[in-house]
Amino acid sequence: MRNLIKMDLYRMGRSRTFWICLIITAVLALTGAPISKLLYNLAASLSSEVREAFPAEVDLSVILRDPFPLAGFMLLLLSLCSFFHADMENGFIKNIAGQMPQKGYTVLSKFLAAIVHNLIFVMTAIAGKVIGTLVVQRIVVNSGAADGIRVLLLKLLLIQGISAVLLLAVTTLRSKSLGMILAVLFGLGLTPLIYLGVNEALSTVFGKDVDISRYMADAVLRENPLETGRAILTAVVTGGLFLLLAIRIFDRKDVN
Repeated sequence: MRNLIKMDLYRMGRSRTFWICLIITAVLALTGAPISKLLYNLAASLSSEVREAFPAEVDLSVILRDPFPLAGFMLLLLSLCSFFHADMENGFIKNIAGQMPQKGYTVLSKFLAAIVHNLIFVMTAIAGKVIGTLVVQRIVVNSGAADGIRVLLLKLLLIQGISAVLLLAVTTLRSKSLGMILAVLFGLGLTPLIYLGVNEALSTVFGKDVDISRYMADAVLRENPLETGRAILTAVVTGGLFLLLAIRIFDRKDVN
């Protein structure tokens, strides 16, 4: 298993999609604060109603609680889909899975490698935001920094749960297109529209209000404030359920 994970990490590092998405994430994070100040100053020069000065400082906790720049989360998920599908796309999966006592080990290896993948993207986004912010503002480390770290860790757990959903779609169901569609929906926050329709249907069936979004990893990810207990429960249930399904189904399918 260790060698399998090392191979997955090596393949990830050689992926052009991984580096392209990571570089774009870094650029968006770096330029976010300077562009915001530029737009603010432009609006102030064009309208007398904008009277407050651009904030001179920002709390570190704000950056930690919301590490991704615009479209940054979607880029992480798109890169993840490409990584999950790469061995099938290049025809390596049959040789790799054939050497394992259980084919499902290849699925588990990808899930574990995804932890490193997600950490790299999150740390890159945070570093970019910090550097970009320091160009135009001061960063203040206040008492909320500890809570910012708490929220960040919970979001990493929830992202891993979402990774398990994509793993099932891309690796086990062998549908990169489905994975990409889910990545865009999750990344752009469009799933609440789907959940709303499901809620209405379930409410009609059961005769009472139902809100499944309270238990969906991507919806919980965007909650503010983020509750520790519900976030952990959602991440563990989502990650465990979809990972188990991915492994079991993959074990029972022929690898082509």
